[in-house]
This record gives sequence, structure tokens and C-alpha cells, in this order.
Amino acid sequence: MSVPGRHLPSRVYLILGVVCSAALAAVAWKGRTYYALPVPERPLHEAHSALRSSGLLGLPFGIAGYALIILNLGYLLRRGYVHWKWMGSLRAWMSFHVFTGIVGALLVLLHSAFLARSPMGIIASVSLWIVVLTGIVGRFIYAHVPRSVQGQELELSELTRELEEKRRALLEKGVGVQAAQGAAPTPHRGVAAALTAMVEGDRAAAREYEELSRMVMASPELAAAAGEILPLAKRFVKEKQWLSRYEELRDLMGLWRFFHRWFAIVMLAVALCHVLVATGLGGLRTGMP
Repeated sequence: MSVPGRHLPSRVYLILGVVCSAALAAVAWKGRTYYALPVPERPLHEAHSALRSSGLLGLPFGIAGYALIILNLGYLLRRGYVHWKWMGSLRAWMSFHVFTGIVGALLVLLHSAFLARSPMGIIASVSLWIVVLTGIVGRFIYAHVPRSVQGQELELSELTRELEEKRRALLEKGVGVQAAQGAAPTPHRGVAAALTAMVEGDRAAAREYEELSRMVMASPELAAAAGEILPLAKRFVKEKQWLSRYEELRDLMGLWRFFHRWFAIVMLAVALCHVLVATGLGGLRTGMP
């Protein structure tokens, strides 16, 4: 059953993310003539004092971006070490994690003025975008790992019990569905093959839901209660697919967390070195462009 407002934080961060991304895209578009110039010609542009890395806008972009990336680690702390319920659900913290990751990366991109010249800056930029790209892939995997309302991963027994409850609820409403099978043994295949299998599972779930939807709408009695039946049926077929590859999804999530976490640590360490070098030797003290 849906809990009113449980997804409100996710919606808020989604709206904030869209608004912030649109605003930063507008800045990039307005400064496109500056960003398109070769480095030697940029100091002659009227926007140089604002858009250069140490400029009136470029420097605040970098500070804000780095601050958001630091705050981005809050999800890892909340998930692994802080378990106070008053701090919000893991689902909300994941939404915050995505928001700060994307907006922080865009701010850093504007701070760099679309050009990384120092070795530290190049390594930091490459590491950041690797973290962003792996984060996008991880968000896709995250959406397929069965979770509670609070966002915690469900154990196999919990998922099996929930699916059986959904099956019985559908049966009480007059919709017979096949009982969920147990999780299959984890197959030995690569990450790309596992991700492809996830996409195929989504398609299979969509086909099964379409068949159930047609059956419900074809019956006058069931169609009258379609508003209750169809959301429950949709959730059932999705979770049934997840159960069938439960072990593979958990292994894939664990592998992704390992690499994503270490890429993030490397990125933060290099970014910190970049900040220290820029503060001591770069444009922040010398006035260099």
C-alpha cells in the first residue's frame, strides 16, 4: 500500500535537480562564445573576469561544486554508519546523493571553464566523470534491488513473503497470477551480460503486465476496480522478475558499490590536491587566468 508523501523528498530533489541543471545550462549557453575560444584569446573576452576558473563566477562554482561532492558522501555515512530514523529514509538520502552528484559535477565543469590544463585538474575531472557515469549505472541497478519503503534492501525471505502477500491480494480481487519462483543460482557472467539480463527482465515484466492489464480491462467486474488492481499487479510482476535473479542483483550491486566508492575516494583526494595547489600556486593568489 502506498504511503502518502513517502516519495516527497525524492520529488523535491528531482525538481531541484532539474531547476539547478537548467540554470547551469543557461549559464553555459550564455557564455558559449567565451568557452569556445582558445586559451590565449580568453583574457580578451569581456566575460573572462567572471567565467575563468578563479573569476567572479568560476570560483564560486568550484567551491559550491566541491561542497556538494563532499555532501554527496552523506549517503554512504547514512547507509553504513548512521541508523537514526529521524534523519530520514535511505530512499530520500539516495535521491539527495543523485542530486548532489549531478549538480556538483555540472558546477565543477563550469568552474573548469570546459578546459582542464593542470595534471591534477585533468585527473580530478576524469575521476569525477567516471564517478558520475558509474553512478548513473549504479542508479539503474539500485532501482532493481528489492527494497522496503524506507529504502533498505530486502532479504530473500522478506521479498518472497511480500510477493506471496501481493499474489493473495490479487487473488482476492479476482485476478489469478502465477506464484513467484525462488531465486535462481547466480550465473557466472560478466557485468555487461548481467545488465543486459536486467533489461530483458524489465521487458518480460512489461509484457506480463500488459497481458494482465488487458485481462482486467476486458472484464466489467475487474475493470471497475482497475485503479486498485493494476498498480498491485504492476508491482507484483516487477518484483517477481527481481526475485528470479535476486542473487545476481545483490552481487552486481556489491561489485558496483566497491568500484564506485573507490573511484569517489580517488576523485576526492585528487580534487583536494588540486584545491591546495590552486590555492598555493594558482590563480587564487597570483591573479593568473
